[in-house]
Amino acid sequence: MQLILTGVAVTFDDDRHVVRNAAVYISGDTIEAIQPASKAPPAGYANATRVSTDGFIYPGLIDLHSHLAYNFLPLWSAPRDEPYDNRYSWANPTTTYGRDVGRPAEAMGIAAAAAALRYAEVKAVVGGVTAIQGSPPTTRPFPGWMVRNVEKEKFPTQPAEQAIFQSVIPKTPDDLEVEAGHMRGGSSFIYHLAEGTSAKMRDEYALIARNDCAQQGLIGIHCTALEESDYAKWNKKAKGAGTVVWSPFSNIWLYGDTTDVVSARKHMRVCLGSDWSPSGTRNLLGELKVAELWNRANLSGALSPLELCEMVTREPGLALEAPWGRVAGRLEPGALADIAVMAPASPNPYRALLAANERNVKLVLVGGEPAYGVGSLMKAAGVTGEAITVAGVSRRVRTKLPADRLPEDPDLRAAASLSWKAGMARMEAVRKNPAREVQKARSKKAFGVEPLEFVPDMPEFTDAGVPRTRRLDDDELAELAIPPIEPLAHDKAWFDAVDRCHEHATLLRQLRTKF
Repeated sequence: MQLILTGVAVTFDDDRHVVRNAAVYISGDTIEAIQPASKAPPAGYANATRVSTDGFIYPGLIDLHSHLAYNFLPLWSAPRDEPYDNRYSWANPTTTYGRDVGRPAEAMGIAAAAAALRYAEVKAVVGGVTAIQGSPPTTRPFPGWMVRNVEKEKFPTQPAEQAIFQSVIPKTPDDLEVEAGHMRGGSSFIYHLAEGTSAKMRDEYALIARNDCAQQGLIGIHCTALEESDYAKWNKKAKGAGTVVWSPFSNIWLYGDTTDVVSARKHMRVCLGSDWSPSGTRNLLGELKVAELWNRANLSGALSPLELCEMVTREPGLALEAPWGRVAGRLEPGALADIAVMAPASPNPYRALLAANERNVKLVLVGGEPAYGVGSLMKAAGVTGEAITVAGVSRRVRTKLPADRLPEDPDLRAAASLSWKAGMARMEAVRKNPAREVQKARSKKAFGVEPLEFVPDMPEFTDAGVPRTRRLDDDELAELAIPPIEPLAHDKAWFDAVDRCHEHATLLRQLRTKF
């Protein structure tokens, strides 16, 4: 498929070109050229579909930290007023985490895995996201990702069979030696690292450094306890190519503080991640606004609008380029045709992205194929999609795989063909009666059927940071209550929940004014 998009191309290339009255030429999954629309097109585009966007054409946003299994849940209010100082102190049996977060996600993963994963993808794409990290382990391959899943994406150009590894659970020294070997072979390792404000959390970095994991391929999520000296040492070992992922909302919500991004940026690339709905924003557009708030309130404006925007485009693209073997996060010849088109919220393209909300998202392409957008633009690009309402406006979304890419297995074929409406109905059935729906799913397994399920990746921990292996029992199922499924966009109810935050997170109350 060949496609021509016209509008203002905001490239995030090496020279940070912004091309007014541009034409972006797409062939298959690749950008072939970006040039003034008045210039003669490359050869072969005489009959290509042309879509006039009247908007800013950005690289698709890349969310380098999420947990898709939980993204149907509301904000979780930790049951104490004081901030926590490490991630093992709130995700444990002494809090309401298991009741309000862990068990609902476990039930949905058993009884409505495909629907919940598809919901999480749609929730990301309505915020302009084209690639997201944090897919949970599944019993069978989940077919037809709407957006690229960072760990599971496969390209012929990848240097290794599995290019990106990840872990939420702390690794042992033996495990870390294995990951170090993967990175020496050209792969990357995405790892929750030093999350919290306790100085003891720095020991996690010391452990990975001793086991040769502070390499170019290490992508450290959070790193909130690290100091500049840690980043300097990491930079030296990684030869300037390490990556930190910053999730400011979640950090402020739980800990009252966040990553020292100014120090980190002296030595590393810094990317942005939305984390998850129990303690995060609903998509990267929300997280950009938190980053901007923190920048103004606590960093004296040290980060420019361009630098903030690069944390969701160019910087994560550079982090993924080596393991993927493809250019991402930039608009340039040869790059992946992952694109987000926004209605201008400001004449300045970088301030416009910072100010954008879900209503500004006009069109999203993944691999050159329309995934979501305004009905007229989706139709112009050759896709009808399914009608949905987002933030009070009409949009269309493409949740089904094309017929020629459907798997042969009937169950996986059904999962890949699941409509938005049918998926929401499936999740609602589980929400209303989780015990019945989980037991029905388990009864199929008893007859030898291997259904598609996922295992939530953020378990409860002991105070020592050891993950607890558990399984929903009948008593827990009988008591389980799953809250209403969250709307896709930031809305009044979400801002009201933010307003009820503990005192250490009062900065977040200003978010309402940003939308």
